[in-house]
This record gives sequence, structure tokens and C-alpha cells, in this order.
Amino acid sequence: MTTELEVGLYIFMLAGFLGYHLITRVPPLLHTPLMSATNAIAAISLVGSLVVCGSDYSQVRYGWVCTALGFLAVTCSTTNAVGGFLITDRMLRMFRKSGEKTAANHSSVVGVSVVAAGIAVLVGLAIYIKKAHVVEGEHGATDELLKLSYIASAAMFIIGLKGLSSPKWARRGMLLAAGGMVLAIVGTLFQREIVSYLWIVIGFIVGSAAGGSMGLRIPMTAVPQRTALSHSLGALSACLVGVSEFFRYRGSLTGVTMTALDFEVIVGALTFTGSLIAAAKLQELLPGRPITYKFQNFSNMALMLLITVIAVYLVVADRGSWLFYLMVLLSLVFGLLLVIPIGAADMPTVIALLNSYGGLADAAMGFVLMNKIQIITGSLDGTSGFLLAILMCRAMNRSAFNVLFGAFGKVAPVDPNAAASEAKGTVRSLTHEQAAVLFETATNVIIVPGYGMAVAQAQHAVAELANILHERKVDVKYAIHPVAGRMPGHMNVLLAEANVPYEQLVEMEEINPDFPQADIVLVVGANDVTNPAAKTNKSSPLYGMPILEVDRAKSIIVLKRSMRPGFAGVDNELYFNEKCMMLFGDAKESMTKLIGELKSLI
Repeated sequence: MTTELEVGLYIFMLAGFLGYHLITRVPPLLHTPLMSATNAIAAISLVGSLVVCGSDYSQVRYGWVCTALGFLAVTCSTTNAVGGFLITDRMLRMFRKSGEKTAANHSSVVGVSVVAAGIAVLVGLAIYIKKAHVVEGEHGATDELLKLSYIASAAMFIIGLKGLSSPKWARRGMLLAAGGMVLAIVGTLFQREIVSYLWIVIGFIVGSAAGGSMGLRIPMTAVPQRTALSHSLGALSACLVGVSEFFRYRGSLTGVTMTALDFEVIVGALTFTGSLIAAAKLQELLPGRPITYKFQNFSNMALMLLITVIAVYLVVADRGSWLFYLMVLLSLVFGLLLVIPIGAADMPTVIALLNSYGGLADAAMGFVLMNKIQIITGSLDGTSGFLLAILMCRAMNRSAFNVLFGAFGKVAPVDPNAAASEAKGTVRSLTHEQAAVLFETATNVIIVPGYGMAVAQAQHAVAELANILHERKVDVKYAIHPVAGRMPGHMNVLLAEANVPYEQLVEMEEINPDFPQADIVLVVGANDVTNPAAKTNKSSPLYGMPILEVDRAKSIIVLKRSMRPGFAGVDNELYFNEKCMMLFGDAKESMTKLIGELKSLI
């Protein structure tokens, strides 16, 4: 006889295998929407949160604690789901081909209306179900309805992710996935364990308001921070549900359930605090450089070993021990210590890994509650994050171990003006007037965007320059490096926001052979991803990293504030190339002046 655990494991493995094939077919163009979408789908942890929040704890001492934890979990999961689907839809609406119009800009009104209508429907259903459950003997039909709703929602999630294989179908796919989420939630409200709906409804309202605000108002330049914050909310929800289940059943849990519960709260707790640190670094509330101290890796490993020992003890010896709460606390601390030493340059990989951790925590919650839909979505989310992390590591020629424990980019403070004198070669600069003259005679231009463009919010000015050049019959393309920005595919989203057609956004492997034919390469805020030292200098920390080969172009113009090194902490040899000219200043201001000079030459 096949047990529930075996069925759950089969589902987890098959969902992971399916997720691998779905995710590998998503083009790099849509990696940012992919991460946002899988994170929103992982908010299916809401179904477990609903059961915990609405269960009857009259026979449990201090049962209100379980209700409170469930309420917080419902609020976090709802925030994650509403905000995640709204901002994903915002991103996908921006991607278009040449000649196509972007979707009508009614997202704010429509989004708020949909959220409000959804809340009203859920409240009405909650009241109806609560009255219906008064009648005895009607659980058979509702149980079957619940199973069918979960099967249908799982299919909708999978088909929705399949839609991300093309910008043409991506938005429809996400609308289908959002429908799957609603279907799963409505089905869960019929679950017999739910007897109270007051705190569920309040959690829906609070979470929808918070998520709607985040999804509709956060600018595209802040998508990495929002994604990291979303990871933290999803992981916190899983951790809260795990703590509630332990508090409720204490020492009566089986060894298998306790194992899944340990994994759920450990991964959920460390992902929660780790994601908060990542968000703080991305928002520049904390220094972007690695923060290290003596014996850091040793102490982290020792702490992880202690957490593991406690988890094993809880499974084999005492499943009701107070050590469980100590394990949760230590896991929260471990998450902080794990991400603090990681520099901002590695945030694309870190965000992807945290996405994977959040999915695994959600899958573990599914095993604790024996909820198949959570196992499926957790596996899909975990697979997505893991594959994106691998892609980011390959793009930097680094291992995940080096990202987590290498403190990449840690350098001693330097004088920004001293860097040039220490390097070999002469730095050439030019004025906006001189740059405009060069563009006046160019016929082939490649633009290389980077994190500096995002910081200066210069994407609209960059797109305006490209449009002017297009009107003059100049061939313009954008060269996109996989790790440019602070999350996978971030540059694509920013340029799509500026109405750049997605066929002009060209990935590194495809664009590199075109650089020798480029009359001008305009580098806007990209640093390490253009450094020739990655190919020629074996002593450089960048050596072996695939780069955009802009040094092969006929002439190069770099927009940069100063000669300060990038996050790798090394000078960019490109700046001393005789074909390279520096246009110093804020990227947005420089682009605006350049556009003005170019227009004056008409």
C-alpha cells in the first residue's frame, strides 16, 4: 500500500522534473517576471495558512497563539500573492515588439478593482461556507470539491508557467496562474478543518491592501528589493505555520512529520532574515560591500551544525522539547549571518537562491500538512530559483559556494581619483558636444546598460536617444549581460518600461560577434561585465567570467560618475583602451545633455 508520504515524494520529484523543463524554456528576456511569478505562485502557502488560522483550538491550551500565528501567515501569504501577480502583470504588459502598442495603462484602476472584488467575493463565500458547515454530513461533497479545485489549480499553474516561454503568451499565462490561485483559495475555504473565518477575512483585507500597494506603486528600478521582500514574507509564512503546528501537537508528531517540520522552520526562518538583509542591501539601508569578520565561515558552519544537531534530537529523542524554539531562533540568526558577508554584486545569485529556499520551505509545509498543491508549487518554485542561481553563477564563472562564502568584492577603501594613476594607460574624456558629433556619423550603435543606469533611472533617456538614432536610420541594439543589474533579467524590464521593443534586447552570446562592426558602443553604468581583464588577466578576480566584448568595437563611450572600480574591486582595463572615451557625470543628466546636443545638430 502506497503511503501519503510516498505519494508526496513522487509528486515532489515529478513536479521538480516538470519545473526543470518549463523553466529552461523561459528566455532570459523574461527571467525577472519568471522570478516574480514563481514567487507569487509559491504564495499557495496561503492554503495551509488558512487551515491553521481557521481551525478549532478550543481543546488546545493557549490555542489563541495558533490562531494568531495563522493570521500572520495569512496576511503575509496574501500580500505575497496579490503583490506578486500585480507586479508581474505590470512587467509583462511592457514587453512589446516594434510597431506594437503597450497594453492600456489602466493597471492601477483595474488592479485595485480586481483586488477589491476578490476580497468581496471571498468574504461572501466565507459567510456562506460558515453557515453551510453547520449542517452535518455534508463533508463528502466538499472534500471532493477541494480535491478537484487543487487538481485544476495545479494544471493552471503549470500551463501559466509554460506561457512564460514567449512574451506573446506570458501575460495570458500569468492571468491563468492567478486564476489557479483564486481557485485553490476558494476550494480551501470549503475544508472541514476551517470553522472560523473572522481572522481569515481580516488577513485577506490587510494582505490585499499591502500587496496591492506594493504591486501597483513600486517602481521597476526597485523590483529586486521588492522580490527579496516577497521572499521574506513567503518564508515567514511557512515558518509561522510550522511553529503553530508544533505548538498545537507538541510531542504527538510522528518522526516523519517532525523531520518535515524541522526543515520547514529552519529554511523558512533563515530565508526570512536572509531576504530582509538582501532587501536592505539592495535599498542601500546596509552597505553593499561584504561585511566580514574573523572566523566568519567557521562560526557560520558551527551554527549550522548546532541547528542540525537540535533538529535530529527533536526527531529521534524528544519531539516536544523547548529546543525547537531555540532552533527557530538560531535559524533566524543564521539567515542574517549568511547574507551579510555577500556583496551587492552577487545579489542576482543570492535572490535566486533565496527564491529556491522559499520554494523548498513551502514544499516542506505541504509535507507537514499533507497538502499536495503546496508540494507541487513548492517544487516548481524551488526548481526555478535553483536553475536561475546556476545560470547566474555560470555567467560570473563562480560557484554557489564561492558566492555564499567568498565575500566577493571586499576591498579596502580607495581614493576614487587615485585609481587611474595606479593603472597602466591614459584615460581619455570627451564632452557632450564631442559625443554628439560622433553619434552624428555613426550607422551602427550598441548600447550596454548596467546597474548605473538603474540607479540613475536613465532608461527613458537611453530609449529616447535610441529613438532619435533610429529616426536617422542608425541600427541600434542593446547588449544584455545575464548579471547586469541586481536580479536576473532586470535590465530587460527597465528597458521594456521605457518602451524598447524586446527584439532589440540581445543576449551576450548573440551580441558579442556584432561588436567589431559597431561604430559606437555606449556603456551606461556597466562596469565589471565589460572588463577585458576577465579574458586576459589570470590574477584578476574576474578572470574566466564571460563578458560583453565591447573592446572590439571601433569606438567606445562610457557614461560613469568617476573612475571608482566596480563591485569586483578592480580597475576596468577598458577605460584605458585607446578607443575608449569617458563621459563623466550622472547617467541621466549626461544622456539628457547628449540628446540636446544631438538634436541641435539636425
